[in-house]
Amino acid sequence: MPSSLISAMVVDDEPLAIEGLKLRLQKIPDIHVIGQAEDGDSAIALCQELQPDVLFIDLNLPGINGLEVVQSLQSDNMPLVVFVSAHSEYALDAFELSAIDYLLKPVNLGRLQQTMERIRERLTPLERDQEKFKLLQALGEVSGMDISELQDWLSSDKPLPNANQQELIIKNQDNEKVFVSVADIAWIDAAGDYMCIHTDAENYILRITMKKLISQLDERIFQRIHKSTMVNVNKIVSIQSLGNNESMLDMGEGVKLKVSRNYNAAIKTIIESRSA
Repeated sequence: MPSSLISAMVVDDEPLAIEGLKLRLQKIPDIHVIGQAEDGDSAIALCQELQPDVLFIDLNLPGINGLEVVQSLQSDNMPLVVFVSAHSEYALDAFELSAIDYLLKPVNLGRLQQTMERIRERLTPLERDQEKFKLLQALGEVSGMDISELQDWLSSDKPLPNANQQELIIKNQDNEKVFVSVADIAWIDAAGDYMCIHTDAENYILRITMKKLISQLDERIFQRIHKSTMVNVNKIVSIQSLGNNESMLDMGEGVKLKVSRNYNAAIKTIIESRSA
């Protein structure tokens, strides 16, 4: 069932026929008539303006007829079409225009309910696609991933992708590749084009610039505390305020790191948000 009201427009050259159909549609809770017209030209203009989900339209109209109205509306914003007529001989022509149904006058509520079931079936997948896109868009903003990558993930059984590195590949003293989990890193300091990666268990040297390494790490977790030092905020044990708008971080295991004044406010805000 669609999560919102289905918008509809009614077109008929007889005002009483319009009112009769509207009264029946009012008995169906998830549909709302947003417009009506009594001739073909007005129907085209109003349909383009309102862009209803469904168009209920009579075949016999002044000027251009119902079939011609629908032919002129063929576009990306084409509504679902239900033809309403006192004659059955045009049904084949109507379905060739991809009409969702063809109702004979006078339309009874039971038959109209059947039409509504078809309408719901056609609209629900579209709404689901739109909702899925909105969710992927929001997830992309949070994760930093492109929507195309998230769509590929959605159709697979892989874990949620992440734009940030989950592991760093570092060569040890024996020139062997070591995979270091980013979550295990406590702090990082720079020495030229080399980074010293400090974990609870061991320290590693990685040839990379600070700028490039920052681009690979989650900025919500790794924060600069100095122009040559950044820390994993989840590893901070405590913070002590110093003079001159500076602070000292306790990283545990006897490690204390000074926060320069340029980064002091940001680090304090992060720590306060963790304790809130």
